Amino acid sequence: MTVETDSSSPDDPPEMSRRTMVLLAGGMSVGVALVLGVTLLVGGDGTTSAARRSAEGAVPAVEGKSVQEATRVLAERRLPVGGVPKVPSSLPAGRIVYTAPPAGTPIAEGSPVTLYVSDGSGGGTADVSRMTVPYLVGVDTGHATRVLEALGLRLDPADAKGVVATQDPAPGTEVAAGTTVKVTVGAPP
Repeated sequence: MTVETDSSSPDDPPEMSRRTMVLLAGGMSVGVALVLGVTLLVGGDGTTSAARRSAEGAVPAVEGKSVQEATRVLAERRLPVGGVPKVPSSLPAGRIVYTAPPAGTPIAEGSPVTLYVSDGSGGGTADVSRMTVPYLVGVDTGHATRVLEALGLRLDPADAKGVVATQDPAPGTEVAAGTTVKVTVGAPP
């Protein structure tokens, strides 16, 4: 009686058939195509994230600045003020403590930035007799009213409903506290 012995060792991997290799390669190709297709469908445009960030811009660093100066900087970049809540801080009252989103964060034009303002619990005050008109185009009038009131300004017409299409004075204009900002409501130009 003869016994056949297997010359392969138990540590040798089994050989893969040509058919199996072709199927694996085809499956991987389909997988890559699906990932690329979904990426483009969901919003990818083939550009790098660095290219998108430079096109969008970033939240400017306004910490330590007055509300007036921070509002002017945002208006120059066509970024509306998202809100102006007061927070405890050692900075003088009326100075920006931080923003949301934080400085340096990529942001698209027209996206709101909330300015967190010192309540002055650390002493000192900032001059609030003058204010910079914020960027309001594309902002709901209810939100625009709240932001203007927080900045010591008023909206005209006070009962406007909808999205701000135009504004006067222009964003970034320095005005006296209490100034009325006239708006038209509708689709932005």
